[in-house]
Amino acid sequence: MYNIILAKSALELIPEEIKNKIKKSRVYKYGILDSNYHYKAMKYLKDREMRGRPDIIHISLLNILDSPINHEKKLNIYIHTYDDKVLKINQKTRLPRNYFRFLGVMEKVLKGEKNPLIKMEEKTLEDLLNEINAKKIALMTKKGRLTNPKYLKEFDTFIIGGFPYGKLNINKEKVSGEVEELSIYDKGLMAWTVCGIICYSLSF
Repeated sequence: MYNIILAKSALELIPEEIKNKIKKSRVYKYGILDSNYHYKAMKYLKDREMRGRPDIIHISLLNILDSPINHEKKLNIYIHTYDDKVLKINQKTRLPRNYFRFLGVMEKVLKGEKNPLIKMEEKTLEDLLNEINAKKIALMTKKGRLTNPKYLKEFDTFIIGGFPYGKLNINKEKVSGEVEELSIYDKGLMAWTVCGIICYSLSF
């Protein structure tokens, strides 16, 4: 089995500290932080450049769930969020293609409503890596060692940043497995593109 983790993902409920700064919208009625609708209020948030992009998670999950490696049931899928929640996505999940329906599902999950296909727990990225017994961990970054995707099968766990800007830091001393920073292209790629390349490379 392989593990794929979207880490520090820009998927979270609207923080309490800015709720009173957000104007009501007829279009956007969800409790999920989205920079397209909450841009002005987000200037008060720490790490605001990393947050409020649930669309990254939506598109990435669509790519992952429809990949051959997932259809073959050889993939564990996790979303680790900015505020240290972990969502385990069942391989059989049929994620809504519509973005707003996706937000509705995720809002319920993040608020603690039980979902038979998406299980949520609170834990750090390091705790998750140890729990799943990750041995050879590829941290995907454009500054990592440039690697041909055909060699990705040497790793069992892949970490992709689920945010638009910033750097993903892992406390390697708290992780039992070996972490190596890898790149699959000499320029930056969107998270969903990296997910697609990884899943395709593991499938064949």
